[in-house]
Amino acid sequence: MARWDLDNGRARICLIPMPRIPHLRAKARDAAVYLAGALFALGWWFFIDAAALSKNFEGDEKSVSVEFVDWVPGICSTLGMIIINCVDKASLRGDSFAFSSDGGTSVAWIARAFLFIGFAFMAGGLAGSISVMCIKYLIPDYGEPFAFWGICNVVQNALIMISAAMLWVAENTESEYEYNFAI
Repeated sequence: MARWDLDNGRARICLIPMPRIPHLRAKARDAAVYLAGALFALGWWFFIDAAALSKNFEGDEKSVSVEFVDWVPGICSTLGMIIINCVDKASLRGDSFAFSSDGGTSVAWIARAFLFIGFAFMAGGLAGSISVMCIKYLIPDYGEPFAFWGICNVVQNALIMISAAMLWVAENTESEYEYNFAI
């Protein structure tokens, strides 16, 4: 059973409503977007650095290297970030119907499903990077440079998740010049 939201006069799904950050200035919003992009680039830079070090490693024995299985978590996290940021934020709050004939399908439900899929991709990417680090680099105990390659993979996925969260918050803030008209 949905709870009644006294502020908007509508039923809401969650017990605690999504917080709305009022009046974040336009320059602060732009700075947050740029910082999110920098974190995303830094995450991929960590991983590509580890891949380049792996390719050019000249040690006594090359037990393990960065391969395609190391790339999969970063690709999943990046795909999840793209999916999350493609969802129209206004459709998450609305109860409009995409197909009004024969019962219809809720646009908000579809948007929430896509949002869930995006977060699932990102969580799977982070969990996958931790799994690859543990199974491939830490459990066999190869030594110092090899563990660094696994750590770079986890750092990459964590930075992509932080970047996605920062971009989500920056896009969901209300500006001073935004007006919401309700009829």
